[in-house]
Amino acid sequence: MIFRIFTLIIFCFCSSLFSQEKSISELESELLTIEDSEQKIKVLEKLWQKTTYENETEAIKYATRSIELAKTISNKKLLAKAYEQLGISHSNISNYKISNKNYKKAIVLQEKLGNTNRIGNILINKGINFKDIGQLDSALHYLEKAKGYLKAINTKQDSSLLAKYYGIKANFLMSKAFYTLALENATKAAKLSKELGDILRYADNLQIIADANESLGNKDISIDYFKESLAIYQKENDTYFEADVSIKIGFLYSNLKPIEIDSATYYYKRATNLAHKIDVPSLKSRALIDHAKLLIKINKFVKAKLLLDESKIVAEKINDTFGLSDIYLNKGLINLRTNNLNKAKEDIEKAFILKQKMGLLSGITEATKNLAIIEFKKGNFKEAYKLQKEFKILSDSIYKKEKVIKFDELQVQFDTQKKESEIALQKEEIKTLNAQAENDKLTKTLYSIGMISFLTIAGLLYFGFKQRIKKNKIEREKQEEIYKQEIAFKKKELASQTLHLVQKNTFIQELKENLEKIKKSPELFKVEFRRLVMLLKKESAEDKDWEVFKSYFSEVHNDFDNKIRAIASDITEKEIRLASFLRMNLSTKEIASMLNVLPDSVLKSKYRLKKKLTLNKEANLTQFLNTL
Repeated sequence: MIFRIFTLIIFCFCSSLFSQEKSISELESELLTIEDSEQKIKVLEKLWQKTTYENETEAIKYATRSIELAKTISNKKLLAKAYEQLGISHSNISNYKISNKNYKKAIVLQEKLGNTNRIGNILINKGINFKDIGQLDSALHYLEKAKGYLKAINTKQDSSLLAKYYGIKANFLMSKAFYTLALENATKAAKLSKELGDILRYADNLQIIADANESLGNKDISIDYFKESLAIYQKENDTYFEADVSIKIGFLYSNLKPIEIDSATYYYKRATNLAHKIDVPSLKSRALIDHAKLLIKINKFVKAKLLLDESKIVAEKINDTFGLSDIYLNKGLINLRTNNLNKAKEDIEKAFILKQKMGLLSGITEATKNLAIIEFKKGNFKEAYKLQKEFKILSDSIYKKEKVIKFDELQVQFDTQKKESEIALQKEEIKTLNAQAENDKLTKTLYSIGMISFLTIAGLLYFGFKQRIKKNKIEREKQEEIYKQEIAFKKKELASQTLHLVQKNTFIQELKENLEKIKKSPELFKVEFRRLVMLLKKESAEDKDWEVFKSYFSEVHNDFDNKIRAIASDITEKEIRLASFLRMNLSTKEIASMLNVLPDSVLKSKYRLKKKLTLNKEANLTQFLNTL
């Protein structure tokens, strides 16, 4: 949302964007008295500006009227503006296909007008649409395409546009789960914004830094950055983003362990009041929904339902499809928890349809899981089994996608570091050769008379020296290429082995749970049950896969176990295994699955490992291990 709003602000008619000179009713009356079409379009622009983000149905109506009038007078400039307005409004209510069609029409007209900067900003908005529907490669494609139109970025003469580019790229990389790269770009954007004195853009980039830290598991650091940006928005009277950041801080407090209920409640209520104050329904709906989710977590279902009912009224008013899908999903969850199964099924099916319409895979997965539980509780075991299979396929798809993304980020980081090393080496060689050339020039000047033979010998020696450098360089490049290929292969094998371990142990754990359920029915597997459980336990305890993983890991991360033993000589093999999984940036849940223990056990083991490594309380264990 940050960059969609920013793009709207820099819209070429932004000088009157938040004008309070006339009310909507006054502008409507003025519209009736005007005969000139161009003047009518200008009034319609003001009406659109006052209604977008608040009442998109009305905003769409005004943009459509502008298009019709601009066509009648064949004004390409005004027509392009109107198409862009319509694209923004449809995007705000998640009608992304219609939004992109209007953006495309606006781009065609702006190309004819030669307005490249405007095209660049429309392409950014189009990229944001693809990001919102999860098509992240397309989103990054349009961002890079936009960069080609923003000439100042290409020449690096305008720090403001460069800051904008880094910020939006960081935002997109966040969506692609490239959190480390997103953090790097957001940090660059924040630094440039601060140097330029663009305090609001600086606050926007602090939010992305906070989001990246949250995704990397640094929740305390994330809260600090969010609070810093919140203080700026409050000081600058930017109430919209003050409310937006309050929701995010409330969400973080809701997901801490243990949950900080009072802090989360305070920020959700603050966000709701601010959104009501500035009359922004979309923000109010978000705050109410997230607050309701917190209440569901702590089993306060009556209060949660009241908040969801209130948010439903707001979401329906502004046609917020995403918000409605969340509302129905959480209302269904409340009814499921309170055993109102028919109503739960009705609500969750509505959520499923909306999530499917928007292509939200995680939402579809959650809805499918809950529908399976409902059918199981109703005794419809055949339907429950069918839905459970669908849920398994969907969750596996998400899991594999996350693993591929994580491996891709590691590969990108490796390639980037390798490229930087090569550039540094080339610069050093150039510097050395330049210094040598200066020395040669000085020598020729001082000994030019009577030293022709000496210079000839020196020239031959220099030529031989250069030849040796060239030969050594070629040999070094060959070795580096071989090394690069070996590392890439080993990284792929390591990622593959890690995925195998996680899937294997997850399967075993699930199968155990199913067998335990079967145990409750004496007529099933009376003879086979004990033998199967013992066989699975034996299979789960096998260390063969760990040894394979360890061999790949040691090849990719040289002497990792020796380095960690040098710090803590009394460290155990199990603790080295835990450290290796953390070095691979696996989550607590994934590690618990691989070690066949509960997530709480992993957290305790992490605490003990941190203590053995003599790290202080504030230190980040994963970041420390990544330095070894």
